[in-house]
Formats: sequence, structure tokens, C-alpha cells
Amino acid sequence: MRVVEAMLWLLLAHILIRHVALRFWRGSLGRVSSALSMHGDASSVEIANLVVRSVLSGARHLPFASVCLPRAMAVQWMLRRRGFSSSLIFGIAQGAQGGGLHDLHAWVEAGGKTVIGDNPERIYHRGLVLVQP
Repeated sequence: MRVVEAMLWLLLAHILIRHVALRFWRGSLGRVSSALSMHGDASSVEIANLVVRSVLSGARHLPFASVCLPRAMAVQWMLRRRGFSSSLIFGIAQGAQGGGLHDLHAWVEAGGKTVIGDNPERIYHRGLVLVQP
């Protein structure tokens, strides 16, 4: 059932990203924060890992590509529904010159750990951080 839920959240994220300005849906992902993401505990990381597996599985069944932002959005929404704190972080690659889409990245942290969107091949500078209590 979590996979079906994840697919619905991914579809919603896909539609919002493509057709609705960020200012209209940003609040659904949390409040803007400048603090480092240290919310949650070990149990939130366990639940987050279950949610992440559902999102990754659901993404494989959809007829469109699901990259970092819709996946991070789906995880953030699913964790909020389950009452767990997390942070969605938007970042830009270190040394990015042109500011193209390939230089941007999104990931989710819970319990002080990156639960989806970890990319050890590149270093990203944190930009916008959206925290949900």
C-alpha cells in the first residue's frame, strides 16, 4: 500500500513541478529554516528508510522519469503524514558556473542523516531548507 501512496505523491510532485509556481506549493513541504537538519531520532530514520524504499519502488512503475526533487517531495510528504520530522534541502553543486538543472539537487534528511538524495560524487552547497516539525 505504501508503494501506491508513493506513486500518487510522485505524480502530484511531477504535476506541481511542471505546472505550478514553487511559491504556491513550497509551504506544503515545511517552513523555511536556516538551521542544520538534526530533527528526529533513530526510529524516524527507520521509518524514513521504509518510505524511501516505497518511493523508489513506486518511481520504477511510473511512465515518467522521477528525479531527485519529486522523490524528495514524496518522501517529505509521506514522513509528515506519519508524524515524523524531516528536512527537504535544495542545493547547488560546488563550482557550478552556469546554474543549469544538472547543477541543482534536492535531498531529505531525517534523524541527522540523508535518507534520500545522497550523492557522494558531488558536493552540494545548501540553499533552501524546508523543515517540517
